Amino acid sequence: MKRTLMCSLFLSLYLSGPNVVSSEPVFAKTIAQTQTEAQQVEVRQLQQTIMNELQAHVDSKNMQLEVQVLFPKKSIEVPGGRLGLKVQNDRFNNLTGRRAFRVQLSVDSQLVKTVSVVASVTARVEVMTPVRWIRVYEVLTPKDLMKRSVNLRTLNQDVLMDSKNIIGKQATRSLPPHQPLRSSFVAEPPLVHKGDRVMIEVRRGGLFVQTLGVAKASGQSGELITVTNQTSGRDVLAMVRSAGVVEVRF
Repeated sequence: MKRTLMCSLFLSLYLSGPNVVSSEPVFAKTIAQTQTEAQQVEVRQLQQTIMNELQAHVDSKNMQLEVQVLFPKKSIEVPGGRLGLKVQNDRFNNLTGRRAFRVQLSVDSQLVKTVSVVASVTARVEVMTPVRWIRVYEVLTPKDLMKRSVNLRTLNQDVLMDSKNIIGKQATRSLPPHQPLRSSFVAEPPLVHKGDRVMIEVRRGGLFVQTLGVAKASGQSGELITVTNQTSGRDVLAMVRSAGVVEVRF
């Protein structure tokens, strides 16, 4: 009986010896090492990466650009190391509204994950708008314009933000009030209008001849228009040189 008790005691001490006890700190060390090596990619980092990508493609100096990440809501775990984030090539990088982006996550220059990010993109600018209905061909003055803050549908939308690009120009179409103006909506007024009496100049070598005519079309500087020579009654093609002056070249 005594010998049996001694064997049981020896076996119990052997099982609870250093081999069993030492396994606990090794396991804890492995967990701690794994936690130290991992890092989190925060939602704000995804947001800033998308913002940087959009700003690289537009002139954001006069634009209030905002990006709000809708998904994912939580941070993303990646291995430890030097982290890099890059937006994958995007065919719709000029659109605003709800957008889908693919952001590549790399660690030590090695791609580890590509994340689908849903974000809301808004771009707000102050643009010039008419204060009243503007008729076609009407020349715009400072009193016809006001500034208005609007959201753009695209980041590169053609809108006029400076009155200097509008004042003194004529409308190429009817312009409703409070609507943003595009560059194609205005143009330099013609130097010669249809029906104007003009001076026709002919230059050839040392020859210089002037005669009166009537413009059969309106034209800006450098444009070719048809003019009726009042002396001969013939129509000629002439280039607009200045207000009331056209030139015929041979």
